[in-house]
Amino acid sequence: MKSTSAAELLRTARMQAGMSQSAVAELAKTSQSAIGMYEAGNREPSLPVLQRLLAATGHQLSLSVLPDAAVYRIADLALDIAQASANDDKKKLRYVFEFMRGAQEDKQLTNVLVSAEPQPTGDVRFDAMLAGIAEDLCVLNGEVPPQWVNSAIRTLTSAWWVSTLASGRAQALVHCPAALRRRGVMIDRHDLEGV
Repeated sequence: MKSTSAAELLRTARMQAGMSQSAVAELAKTSQSAIGMYEAGNREPSLPVLQRLLAATGHQLSLSVLPDAAVYRIADLALDIAQASANDDKKKLRYVFEFMRGAQEDKQLTNVLVSAEPQPTGDVRFDAMLAGIAEDLCVLNGEVPPQWVNSAIRTLTSAWWVSTLASGRAQALVHCPAALRRRGVMIDRHDLEGV
């Protein structure tokens, strides 16, 4: 999204309309000096005032909100996992590790990353893992976990040992984050943080 100041918007609209500051001021029922201050960026108009000034030039203000492609939320992660082949755990775990790396490197606000409840992935193991990761990130960053992490469908009935190696299972037994362990997802914290 291109960032444009109110001063730029007003000046561009006025010039496109072929109007002087005085003409805009007269139609908008304000002073020429006020228009000059707005266009110079010395004064910031409120949204209603900006709309009125633009209307005087024959323009309307249009705002749009677009998703930030740089923010990879847990809901986005769930969609990627759901689109992976049903038995491609390596790819699904790679997505999880990418999410964790982004959460650590970008220093995004944790609540932005985890507040939107992810759709089911089609794999109950990963649904439980996402809830555990979300809760763990919140606890580590002093945030209150979102309510969706407490859903019963996000807890496994038997343990899922993410690593198939005996050494990996031993490490998970010792170093598994409580939020994941409680949901039956056994993974070594170092595997999540060392990506």
